[in-house]
Amino acid sequence: MSFIREMKTEDIDVVVKIIASQSEEDAEEAEPGYREVGGIMDQYVIEQDGQVIGVTGFVSPPGCEQTHWLSWTYVDENHTGKGNGRKMLNELLEVVKEQGGRKIFVKVSDYIDEEDGDIYAAALHLYQSLGFKKELIHKDYYTEGEAQIVLGLRLKDAVAENVIEPDECPVQFNSVFEIDETDDAYSFGWHDEGVSAFTQDDVKVGLNQVREDEGRAVFLSFPSNFVGVSETLLASGFSNSGVLDDYYEDGIHEQHFTYRF
Repeated sequence: MSFIREMKTEDIDVVVKIIASQSEEDAEEAEPGYREVGGIMDQYVIEQDGQVIGVTGFVSPPGCEQTHWLSWTYVDENHTGKGNGRKMLNELLEVVKEQGGRKIFVKVSDYIDEEDGDIYAAALHLYQSLGFKKELIHKDYYTEGEAQIVLGLRLKDAVAENVIEPDECPVQFNSVFEIDETDDAYSFGWHDEGVSAFTQDDVKVGLNQVREDEGRAVFLSFPSNFVGVSETLLASGFSNSGVLDDYYEDGIHEQHFTYRF
């Protein structure tokens, strides 16, 4: 018997209420996403006595080979502590595996609420009990003192003989933006259709823009096989902040960099 079912348009209102009861910010971000064309694709809900009591799902980033991110995952507060979250996630992971999923990642905050304490501790414990492992920690990501923890779970064995070639990718920056859900943390948009790769002068232009906007940090990530990217960023004052293993495909990781003002 299936425990989850595909989300329908008529589920959006109740799902948003479930999320909002625990995080107004998450609900405000989730709702417009659900209402976009295709916004409920690969999203699932659980029901009890005909009532939706939880939501989960996954999204698939472009340019990756069967890599997914766990999307909004919440259980109604009146139905927590009864194993519903675990059942929901176990079944979702089976769905992802059936679709050929290779790795799945999830982001968690370490926010400490003055009244409720570590509000994400239970979620972190659940993910780790399902086999997720910490792969990357961005300190002071959401705001000063609040880190982003990224956990990953491998869903099928790695390709042992996957040969990775260096990629002379002509990466160019095309935007500077504040990262959603953060206070004054920025990133650079980029594309790989330039004539040549970005230089230290290009990086300086982006950093100056963030400085003018009174940003406190810049977070960037690139495929690990892009030639010259790491060297240019490190020479520009960025630091290596970790990797997500086999993110793009087996053997090509997502390399992360941080610049703090």
